[in-house]
Amino acid sequence: MKSSKLEIKNISYSINKNLILDSLNIDIFSEEIISIIGPSASGKSSLLRVIAGFDQINSGRIILNEKIVDDTSIFIKPHERNVGIIFQDLALFPHLNCEENIIFGISNLDISEKKDRLETLTEILDIRNILEKFPHEISGGQQQRVAIARALAPKPEILLLDEPFSALDEELKDQLISDVRILLKAEKITSVFVTHNIKEAFQLSDKIAFLSDRRIIQNDTPYNLYHKPVSREIAHFCGNGSFVRGTVVDSNHVSTPLGKIFGDTIPHKTHDFVDVMIRPDDIIHDDNSTESAKVVEKKFFGSDFLYKLELKDGQNILCYTPSHHDHAINEVIGIRVKIDHLILFDV
Repeated sequence: MKSSKLEIKNISYSINKNLILDSLNIDIFSEEIISIIGPSASGKSSLLRVIAGFDQINSGRIILNEKIVDDTSIFIKPHERNVGIIFQDLALFPHLNCEENIIFGISNLDISEKKDRLETLTEILDIRNILEKFPHEISGGQQQRVAIARALAPKPEILLLDEPFSALDEELKDQLISDVRILLKAEKITSVFVTHNIKEAFQLSDKIAFLSDRRIIQNDTPYNLYHKPVSREIAHFCGNGSFVRGTVVDSNHVSTPLGKIFGDTIPHKTHDFVDVMIRPDDIIHDDNSTESAKVVEKKFFGSDFLYKLELKDGQNILCYTPSHHDHAINEVIGIRVKIDHLILFDV
């Protein structure tokens, strides 16, 4: 079992008497890549700042490698925490070339050690051919790779990344995220990644922590955040979905306009009215099904369509369908439900 690399215990943090974080708890394990997501102004970047030591908490405790770095009586300064940081603006030194930027933080190592470290990072990040160039001479994606190499060069205890991919186009972003995940796992670096982009979080993370109302609401695998959200807010944030009104039949069934759906209904009681979360991938297009719905909207994504379907009682659901199933608006199509996790919310 992996040990905790970072323990955040019941911390609170204010700016000018404005409470930003309140009774926040999270444990991050060694070598884990965790994303912090949540609505705008929820305190994601502030959480990174107190982990790094740029700001001091008002109460609680932050423990890094079983050593207290911040509580009411102890405060370890940022440069003594061995924490690597990558911000959105990168902040590469414009007067240094790429190689000089990367080795800036390891000037204390001897020449052979610096060379070995440089070679390892530049090989994995595929930036060998730009080492002699200056930041203004390379692309945004290349600058991002140099910034990551510079942050990892000193082998930090933990790496903090604040919206590092937001300025990149989708093709560059996908490849860089893939390369960064490979690098972080190869280097065995524990990482905390702040993003507003759920797709980035799904691609990069072992765990995702949802921050809202000044605290962590759910810290779980990407799969569970998508399929087993603990709140409507998380359900909406993590992907397309609909809520269909239903009635609890017994401890294992809910009656809905889509038919009777099987799953665990506890703690709801028989005859309770509930909203059932339906993801687009829970609805299967099936011409042989006895259930049907009317196409009211459609979006084409190349490999598939996202259909908005109207049920017989007027409620709407979403459905992903392979692109060779091209149906017209107002056409009635057969559907069936395939739900592995029954998620219910109070009405």
